[in-house]
Amino acid sequence: MEAPVRLIDAFLPPILDGASRDFGEGSVSEVVAGGEEACGLLLKALTGLRPLAAGKVALLGQDPADLSREELCALRFRVGVFHRGGGLISNLKVVENVTLPLLYHSPESADGIAERAIASLERAGYRGNLFELPGRLSTFQRAAAGFARVLATDPDVVIYDRLTSDLHDEEKEILLRAAFAFHREKPGRTTIFLASRPGSIAGDEPRTVVHLTKGRFA
Repeated sequence: MEAPVRLIDAFLPPILDGASRDFGEGSVSEVVAGGEEACGLLLKALTGLRPLAAGKVALLGQDPADLSREELCALRFRVGVFHRGGGLISNLKVVENVTLPLLYHSPESADGIAERAIASLERAGYRGNLFELPGRLSTFQRAAAGFARVLATDPDVVIYDRLTSDLHDEEKEILLRAAFAFHREKPGRTTIFLASRPGSIAGDEPRTVVHLTKGRFA
């Protein structure tokens, strides 16, 4: 069976120089990309937001470059992405940030979507006003809300871009514990943690550590 996430002879200066890597079904990988810029670019490459100069990316068996806009939106709903710092939309309230992707893709009623969003926020460790704007949140609250948005969509693939960045040790533990538990809930779910430096993903949870060095994975 083809791996859910694949890079094949991928070129994307300055981070990928003919790099190939399969992230297998059900796997947990920690990719040490060697810097914040590299993490951001690799995330965009994996999700089709940044076209490769050469080579191919395959996401759940599809190349994002070959898809129509509607097809790409449907594919991305199956891929949960945590953007560094939470990636919240500044003019939407916390609960609105979590419900937004569900409103476009979920067949649930508005009440059902709201209930799922609130449950996801609680599970992510968010403690605060559900109707607050992101600019008034703490660093952890923004991260928890961004993580809740991933939880709510129940994706087949999850990619975390520096999940624990700028958090205290206790806050890191809360999110990492929840992220690994979430991975185990869905058989075959593929999880990728992008890290700018070694040691960002603490703990003894099983995972494969991969280093992106000089444009190649090792």
